[in-house]
Amino acid sequence: MDRNLLLPALMGGILIVSLCFYEQVYMKDYWGEPGAEAAEMGKRFAQVPKVIGDWVGQDLPVDEIVKNTAGAVNYVSRRYKNKKTGREVTLWLIVGHSRDVCRHTPNICYPASGFRQDGIQIKHHLDLPSGKTSDFFTAKFIKDDAFGRRVERVFWAWNHPDRDLWEAPDYPRVHYGLSRALYKVYFTSDVLVDENTAEANVAAEFAELMLPKINEALFPESSADVESISEEVNVDDSAGSAQETVEEETTSQ
Repeated sequence: MDRNLLLPALMGGILIVSLCFYEQVYMKDYWGEPGAEAAEMGKRFAQVPKVIGDWVGQDLPVDEIVKNTAGAVNYVSRRYKNKKTGREVTLWLIVGHSRDVCRHTPNICYPASGFRQDGIQIKHHLDLPSGKTSDFFTAKFIKDDAFGRRVERVFWAWNHPDRDLWEAPDYPRVHYGLSRALYKVYFTSDVLVDENTAEANVAAEFAELMLPKINEALFPESSADVESISEEVNVDDSAGSAQETVEEETTSQ
């Protein structure tokens, strides 16, 4: 072989072997039980509350085919109903390998169920009490059948266990790589006739209320840190107020 071609050929061989090794280790989970990490993360789903404010949840059955198609190693499938207004929001929270969780999104599964997407998907931003930001994709879907017309709005986002941040990346497969555990959440509700924006949908309102509780369940360490900081601030404020009171009394004397 020409010596000028030997080095490129050698480098190409090393690259191919490296890529194959990377795929075998990180994509096929050959060095661990498939889904083990996601299963461990999924144990935290038991802490997601069924009752929050005026909302009461009821668990929904999930077909095994739906579960496998979504890549859900563990899940919460629940419909919440507001006792005062009667409005309903469905929560679909799953954890699984990123290669499965990233690929099955509403703009794929809804058309497969007879819905058509109404308009383009947009990003919706939520500000949480903790100060963290959350970005969701949202879109409307319409289904016409013998029972009439049904319009639903879905909000969806992903969260890597190491990031503790709900995101809506344009290319989730690239963004999350081959993570062995990845959370995904849907908030879904019917769309009323006079709803013209994503913010007006009750699912957006419910997400603002429920998401902090979901974060407490999935990331208890972060929640404990936030509570600790809050307590320290309250103690500092109390100490400062006491000091100011003493100074005022001393001055008045």
